[in-house]
Amino acid sequence: MPKQFNVAVIGYGWAATAHIAAINASSNAQVKAVWSSRSLDSNELSAKHGGSVTAYTDLAAMLANPDLHVVDITSYPDQHASQFIAAAKAGKHIIIEKPLAVEWSEIVAMKRAVEEAGVKTCVCFECRYSSQFLTTKALIDSGVVG
Repeated sequence: MPKQFNVAVIGYGWAATAHIAAINASSNAQVKAVWSSRSLDSNELSAKHGGSVTAYTDLAAMLANPDLHVVDITSYPDQHASQFIAAAKAGKHIIIEKPLAVEWSEIVAMKRAVEEAGVKTCVCFECRYSSQFLTTKALIDSGVVG
């Protein structure tokens, strides 16, 4: 079965490389684009992550690509709101790394943008089952702390 969703990743740091591996390992999505504020080489990205990955430094151009269905935001938190809202307005479904944004007003605007665009979104918190979080939760649940 062919992959159904073409994904664009915004930001290219540690979180992005973890997200790319997870997305490409899924049966229904493939990373096809990466936006970064620094110039990246499409051929190097493609060789490193498999498939054909186009590098962008122009966010608006990437979001205008109709072949991209989902945007995965892994950039700096102070950039999340503007990138999220732009992606929603472009009709892209959105995956976003925590934290959602820096200010509550930005989160409210992000929620409004998703509702107006009719796109789906989810927040990543991949560490919820990491040993340090499980231990902390167990300490809280047992009444030792908290």
